[in-house]
Amino acid sequence: MEAEILQDIIIYLGDEVGEADKPLLLILINRAIRKVCAKRYPWGYTDKEKDMAVERYRDTIFEAAVYYWAKQGADGESSHSENGISRSYQNEADIYFDVIPMVKVL
Repeated sequence: MEAEILQDIIIYLGDEVGEADKPLLLILINRAIRKVCAKRYPWGYTDKEKDMAVERYRDTIFEAAVYYWAKQGADGESSHSENGISRSYQNEADIYFDVIPMVKVL
């Protein structure tokens, strides 16, 4: 599934990425997968649960990986102004808003 998401991101970003960027994109995809799984299964998860989360939240993972790619060099920056141009960034937590945590009965 990670390979499919990687291909989608490469197509989406177009000329902005090359063959040398694939390892970095895979790191960003796996970071997004870990965040989705940690929110979906706060008590831990199995490989099967991980696969189900990746399948269900594929678009969220895609969006998060593109977000991480776009913010390279601006990590931790919430806004930026230079020469009359202002930029502000979406809160990372907003990306994972639609991930619904699973609960366990004690």
